[in-house]
Amino acid sequence: MLNKKQNALREALTVALLLASVALVEYWFFQLWRLDWKVPMLYGGDGIYWVGQIQRSFGELTGSLGWPFYQAPSPYEPNYDLVYDAFVAFVGLFTKDTGTVFNLYVLVIPFANALAGYTVFRMVGMRRWLSYAFGMTFGLCAYVQQRLGGHMMLAAVEFVPFSVLLCLWCAENPGFNRPGKGFFKNKRNWLALAMAWGIANNGAAYYPYFTCFFLCVTAFCLLVRDRDYKPAVPCLVTIGEIVAWMVPDFFPMVLGKLTGVGSTITNGVYRSPVGSDIYSLRISSLLLSPNGYGIGKLARWIRRYFQILSTDEGPMYNENSYGYLGIVGIIGFLLLILLLLRNWDWKAGRTEHPELGDRVWLLSRLNVMALLLATLTGFGSIIGIFIRFIRGYNRISPYIAFFALLTMGLTAEKYLAQRTGKAKIGFAVVLAVVLGFGFWEQQGLFCPGYEGVQTTWQQDADFMAEVESAAGEGAILFQLPYMKNFENGPQNKMGDYTLLRGPLHSKTLKFSYGAGYGTENDNWYKATSELEPDAMVAELRAQGMAGIYLDLDGYTEDEQQPTLQALIAAAGCGERDVIISEGGTLCYIPLGKG
Repeated sequence: MLNKKQNALREALTVALLLASVALVEYWFFQLWRLDWKVPMLYGGDGIYWVGQIQRSFGELTGSLGWPFYQAPSPYEPNYDLVYDAFVAFVGLFTKDTGTVFNLYVLVIPFANALAGYTVFRMVGMRRWLSYAFGMTFGLCAYVQQRLGGHMMLAAVEFVPFSVLLCLWCAENPGFNRPGKGFFKNKRNWLALAMAWGIANNGAAYYPYFTCFFLCVTAFCLLVRDRDYKPAVPCLVTIGEIVAWMVPDFFPMVLGKLTGVGSTITNGVYRSPVGSDIYSLRISSLLLSPNGYGIGKLARWIRRYFQILSTDEGPMYNENSYGYLGIVGIIGFLLLILLLLRNWDWKAGRTEHPELGDRVWLLSRLNVMALLLATLTGFGSIIGIFIRFIRGYNRISPYIAFFALLTMGLTAEKYLAQRTGKAKIGFAVVLAVVLGFGFWEQQGLFCPGYEGVQTTWQQDADFMAEVESAAGEGAILFQLPYMKNFENGPQNKMGDYTLLRGPLHSKTLKFSYGAGYGTENDNWYKATSELEPDAMVAELRAQGMAGIYLDLDGYTEDEQQPTLQALIAAAGCGERDVIISEGGTLCYIPLGKG
């Protein structure tokens, strides 16, 4: 038997190996030798938005957006991802370089996910090497890699394992989170408070919402089994803790809505009641590998199938393709479905030590309830009619993945504990091969176009340096074509948030884009963009605008040159006065005094 010091040393060495493995995997599969740390690895769509969020965190962007009728940021803004804010603030103590902070944020996410998974696997009794293997599988699962390509805060699923752990504790530990005199003497109750804070401040309300849902399912299972509300109390207390941590984050948004002031969330985005159908979960996406399970022909066939779906079904096939569970996850998922057909006397909380059957019984119920809530035309679609801010029900995928991996891990642990000799060694070897192949097969889904981003980033930086010199410090630029902020959607070849490219590279200029949707500046911006060139230029001069920032990608190819020439003529400047980026898509047209 190992003593405490030896155990602690082995634990530390395993964690170090886990972190080193994540680093090696990222370096190889993310091709980090191509990365320039000073340039964000993503520079399009939601990637641009998050680059902008980095600069907003340092106070270097917000004040340059939404002119000429600039309004200071609403005091009623929600703050629903303090984990992200805390990380950016910490890194900001050492550097405020936008590219470096952004890249660190993206790359640290798999580390946190894998470490959280490993921690929970160990806490439920799995041995170190199993916890290491399953932690790696979860930390760099397909969902995480695909989400890193834009919705980084959704790729940060480090509190998903702790959410599942809370459900197990509520079911298995009669003294957990039960109100009474000894409440704060229970160490798990303190841990639950810390976990509840992390869950409440992670995943833009989606992960807290799903966690509370699963706690409700756990409570209902206990209520039905015991025909008494008391066993369900710990679940309700845990939900209360999560909600209590969320109140300070979301109360400003609610207050803003009640007072009519609004905020970026309440006033900036229209959420359709059919959004929860459009962005719901697809079971096929859980089971079909974008990599073809490592078989080239299958990969081509599945990608062709996905392409047909996105072409023929249109909006019904979108980010809900980001749910693949991986080979090990698929086995666990199907096992949980099959176990629903087995009768089991659920004894959770009534035995001295948790039993595998009790844990799998609960996980199978959580798994099927996740499907009923999130699948296309499921219960989430009905909820979405009334609660429109929660619409991306496919984002429940990492919970399903963790249910499946935890089931496989606990089953493997029990089998290994009951076997000796050749049977144990043979099973361990087969399991290691399956885990290794499954991990390899789910890699390669995140690999940014580094060189293209670096070229465009530098071209935009050079372009804005010329514009700053020509326009003068403090000048206001009118940006075309009009794009609402935020979630406008693409316009021709110009993706969402693309008009942030100019502001990201200027510390002295002000821009028309970026005001909250429906605000005074946004209404003026949209109306002015629809004027004929002569009338538009007259209005811009009246408002003190120095020039027009034109992104030709926002127009069809037939419209691009006629639009540019019409604006040059209306501005009364020569073509030599117009500044065009090296890429040929961004143009600056000076207005002068007319």
